[in-house]
Amino acid sequence: MLLNTSLLRERFVIQDEKHALEPIVAVGNRLLLPLVSDNGEIKERFVVRAQTMHMALRLAAYIAREFQTKGPILHRQVPLRWDDIWYDMTSEFERLYNPSAWCAIYHNGRAIFKNGNYHPFLDVIEQCDIKNRADYDKAIYIAEDIFKQAGKSVKINHNVNIGVVIGAMEGRIRSGLILRAPAHTSTFNFVIETDYDNPASLRPHDGLDLSSYYLEGIQLAVLTGIAEYQRKRDGAPASHEPIPLQSAYKRLGRLTQAIDSREKQFSIRYRPEKPDFKTILDEARQLSWGVTRVL
Repeated sequence: MLLNTSLLRERFVIQDEKHALEPIVAVGNRLLLPLVSDNGEIKERFVVRAQTMHMALRLAAYIAREFQTKGPILHRQVPLRWDDIWYDMTSEFERLYNPSAWCAIYHNGRAIFKNGNYHPFLDVIEQCDIKNRADYDKAIYIAEDIFKQAGKSVKINHNVNIGVVIGAMEGRIRSGLILRAPAHTSTFNFVIETDYDNPASLRPHDGLDLSSYYLEGIQLAVLTGIAEYQRKRDGAPASHEPIPLQSAYKRLGRLTQAIDSREKQFSIRYRPEKPDFKTILDEARQLSWGVTRVL
């Protein structure tokens, strides 16, 4: 396996057991990214966190591509310019619509890059994970012990859902994704394959990228449909739209083009079927949701 990992949608609720205080809540998305050489050896291991699932996947894809084309990341003579990378990877639409987007990239429990505001507890949990990497769940108990040593008795509830499961080997990538449509939540998966004459042309970052296109497109289609419904209901002018609809349509078009390009490059099979952004948008447009944000 060149890559075998999952993207987690996490919510930590930290409750003080001695005092009747409001619990602390920390949320985010987490992807463990081991970088594996062609001989199966793990050369580097990162954790990527981000506000949205698709940005966590996109950052992971960038790191995996850099590793594949130029080798290990950390000890280069010319370090990566992470600020520029993060800016380039956020679309113009996202910079306008979601200026509070954040990310953090960790190695051995230390954030080697962070941008935007997120709850500092996420840094704590990564430091705890390093103490027992074989079992991420045990990081919760380690964090509780750290609070206890500091004189604070807390209970940490960890609510987690799997957003993506991805496995990549030479010539074949399989990815299973959550589909959070307006009328239902389900899953779908795809398999990417290349021809036997050139199996090395397919790399793990191709699966990470394609997964990010779908998750961003599904989220954006839902938000766009809701915004259309709200505009129709309220009769508000375009300047008061919850999100800029014309920009959202353009972004959906670019994501569709990116998916089409992958389908021309590789053989891709979907099960049960390929998600359709227009159908998801229509469902959201017709349902009077009170939703304004989808992680």
